[in-house]
Amino acid sequence: MPYRFKIDEPVEKGFRRIAREQLDLALQELAAPEVQPKGVHESRKALKRLRALVRLAAPALGADRARKRNKTLSEIAQLLAGHRDQAVMLDTLKKLREENGPDGAATLAPLTVHFAKASANAQQPLDPGSAAQARLMLLRETKKFARARIRKRGFAALEGGLETSYRHARKALKIAYSEPADETFHTLRKSVQWHWRQMSLLARAWPEEFAIRVADARELSQLLGDDHDLALLITATANADDISADQKEDIVALCRRKQQTLRLEAEFRAKRLFAEMPQPFIKRMRAYWKFGSGMRARELPHLTHVEEPQALHLASSDVPKSLGEIKPALGKPRLAAKEEPASPSQRRA
Repeated sequence: MPYRFKIDEPVEKGFRRIAREQLDLALQELAAPEVQPKGVHESRKALKRLRALVRLAAPALGADRARKRNKTLSEIAQLLAGHRDQAVMLDTLKKLREENGPDGAATLAPLTVHFAKASANAQQPLDPGSAAQARLMLLRETKKFARARIRKRGFAALEGGLETSYRHARKALKIAYSEPADETFHTLRKSVQWHWRQMSLLARAWPEEFAIRVADARELSQLLGDDHDLALLITATANADDISADQKEDIVALCRRKQQTLRLEAEFRAKRLFAEMPQPFIKRMRAYWKFGSGMRARELPHLTHVEEPQALHLASSDVPKSLGEIKPALGKPRLAAKEEPASPSQRRA
């Protein structure tokens, strides 16, 4: 089923349905006798979608219950994180070598040697003990989500969580560009991911309108994900005992130059995405939900999964005329045949 609420479905029922689907996906990926890297990646994506759902419904679910659910889901994700981080750093290193030519390859050579052993380990299946523990925790969460109660109805059950996430994103944006650091940009990235997935969850209210916002937020998330991948690589370089101080300095400088380019590219997109003040934004989303309920009989078969941009492909007759006016600013959405493009941040996202 699509990762979105149905506006003609009680929110509590929709919450349980979406949670069950994401938990089932995560369990399915971890059920193989040997969980391959792709399975780890897909399971982590399902967990991120589930955490975005919990954040959206948190006030109506109950702050304490929402905090417990998010904490446990985060612990499950951490069981899988080390395996993913290693693969991501290898992919980031490969991408840097390709982008910077022979000189860049020479600068990165000590790090390439350092990661030679890790390259083989990154392709190994997930540790069976970690996989078993993750499955057990997911099964426990399945029972708890099945008993979840939502205190409010309709959009009122979701607007509190949406406003909290939106305000968090605006604050993270301000801090990231006034106090630039790997940590502040990582916080911004997480906020953008929440917003992207929460817009996906609400998209049935006006699919064409939300499709544009979801695609733009996801592309911004990818830029900030690439920035975070470089931060991981910088940390790994600093901790490498077999690389000299001068070599480390050159490697870090190369990574920082790439980060600067990414952050400049992300700034305009982020400020545009979160330009609206929180209260008018929530009022507009509430109106979309209200008037979208009058269109519930309308089905758009080409919108089968709002979260991923390739599932946001709209026939030309469906695209609002206003879209043509803003496309130059947005840039062409990166549509792909597969669910996730093969860049480091997207494989981790």
